[in-house]
Amino acid sequence: MIQVENVTKNFDSICAVNQISIEIPDGCMFGLLGTNGAGKSTLLRMMAGVLDCSAGRILYDGEDVYENPVCKASVFYLPDMPYYFPNTNLEEMVRFYRRHYTGFERENAAYMAGLLNLDMTLPLRTFSKGMKRQAFLILALCSGTKYLLCDEVFDGLDPVMTEAMKELFRSRIKECKLTVVAAAHKLKDLEDICHNIGIMHKGGVLRSGDMRERSGNVVKLQCVFGGQRDMREELEKEIQVLRYEKDGYFTTLVAKGDKKEILERIKRKAPVFVGEIPVSLEEIFMAEMKEAGYDIRKVFM
Repeated sequence: MIQVENVTKNFDSICAVNQISIEIPDGCMFGLLGTNGAGKSTLLRMMAGVLDCSAGRILYDGEDVYENPVCKASVFYLPDMPYYFPNTNLEEMVRFYRRHYTGFERENAAYMAGLLNLDMTLPLRTFSKGMKRQAFLILALCSGTKYLLCDEVFDGLDPVMTEAMKELFRSRIKECKLTVVAAAHKLKDLEDICHNIGIMHKGGVLRSGDMRERSGNVVKLQCVFGGQRDMREELEKEIQVLRYEKDGYFTTLVAKGDKKEILERIKRKAPVFVGEIPVSLEEIFMAEMKEAGYDIRKVFM
């Protein structure tokens, strides 16, 4: 288990991380979501033991990570822009990491590289940004550590490769009980793979936990009103509307409140059709942030 207890980090007069407390259970993927400058990278560097906390502490299985080589050996940190030696290739990086991580799985690294069509003998400098990201994600997943910290985890990957890497993450988490903390600034990178997500903004955590468990009072409906009527103003007077979109005959509505009551109020408007559709994680976040006094669209603009 990872415990982040009242952690603050100051750089002179700048507070980069402000009194953050989160608990991350073993065998899950925890997402850190936030814009550039929200404090994600600073928090990850403290979690990796690279930076010391100005206040608070970070524990892995009860052990403080900073200046603790034994604890650090159980953690692999992958920064946004990882360093590699000039003219080195993936095969040489595997040998390098094997010297630092005793449980490094060389055969698995070669297998994953083959799946992704990465030539382990070509210099990394010849790789595209996305290919480099794939290579270092392979190194991270095969490190043999219990904990994995990834900054901007899928940055530079196209949608197809992102899905392929997500499958590798799911497999490793299931097989090895790996615990992953992944930072990103795009909600779509995290919503279908993370068990829990924390939203960071201006150095603090606005919300954290399993947002899908909180989806019970958020409903998404698709409606057709006679004569292509625009019902926005009428509905906003009666229910808490989070999102309203009209496209021709169809109106898509996301609202917060008691589902039965929302449906009853909409049916009073005599719709030609009304049906419920699945709520996305983004829409759940919008509801959570609005309740906390934030507009998520402004937080991530």
